[in-house]
Amino acid sequence: RYEGFDVNFMAKVLNLKDWQWQIGASAGHYKNEITELPDGKQYLDNEIYGATVRTQVGNVANAFYGYKSLGVFSSTSEAKAAGTTDPNGLYFIDENGVDRVYFEAGDVHFADLNNDGMITDADRTIIGDPNPDIYGNIFTSVAYKRFKLDVCFNYSLGNDVYNYMRSQLEGGSRFMNQTTAMLRRWQVEGQQTDVPRITFQDPLGNSRFSDRWIEDGSYLRLKTVTLSYDLPVKSEYLQGFQFWIQGNNLLTFTKYLGSDPEMTATSSVIGQGFDLGQLGQSRSIVAGVKINL
Repeated sequence: RYEGFDVNFMAKVLNLKDWQWQIGASAGHYKNEITELPDGKQYLDNEIYGATVRTQVGNVANAFYGYKSLGVFSSTSEAKAAGTTDPNGLYFIDENGVDRVYFEAGDVHFADLNNDGMITDADRTIIGDPNPDIYGNIFTSVAYKRFKLDVCFNYSLGNDVYNYMRSQLEGGSRFMNQTTAMLRRWQVEGQQTDVPRITFQDPLGNSRFSDRWIEDGSYLRLKTVTLSYDLPVKSEYLQGFQFWIQGNNLLTFTKYLGSDPEMTATSSVIGQGFDLGQLGQSRSIVAGVKINL
């Protein structure tokens, strides 16, 4: 089920002989909800680039599904205190199906949602929604005699993004380049940090798919600025020329850590909100001449 709305607003602020000024904005919102799945299933999971996206009856399509993190254990005592059934702390069962592997100081504190003392698949939950709460444009146009200035912003609020590249470059588990964020990694007992210790091949799964890699993709972008000048021509064959210069993607205001909050891996429903490291939209300045016949 899909429902939503789009609204537009435009007003002419000035309409004088030499001055004209218009302002406007648009806002859109949509909501999708899964009402039924094939064969009576309640949910479907898709694994994409290390992430799990869940499509579940009663929820949105393509929601990020993973572990919730509560920070990094700063000390051994803090790690042990997190245990609810074992005084040695939270644990998971080793691949042999018998041994308990305990989270220690410097490991990520994953939320034990079912309070059984173990971190398992049962502790996963919805950790993000790639669909924005609201999106749209803000624009204004000012004209003075033959000059005209057009400015357009676009924005998106409330959408989450899976920063796949950051999960690779801040995972700290392989011999590959990492970002400078790893300088904050846990190294000594009692250290307060949001980056876990580094361990080859990550035996504790600190870099597993969790809300560590889900970021707020909200942004406000100065999309285009265009300055034009109309030069009339008294001719049987020409009405005039328009000279223009335009700047694109000049400014972006966002807390997102990736290269471009507006980019996504695909336009399809499954895969929305995935930043796989594509080149962001470039800042550019172009100019031209329009001939009015």
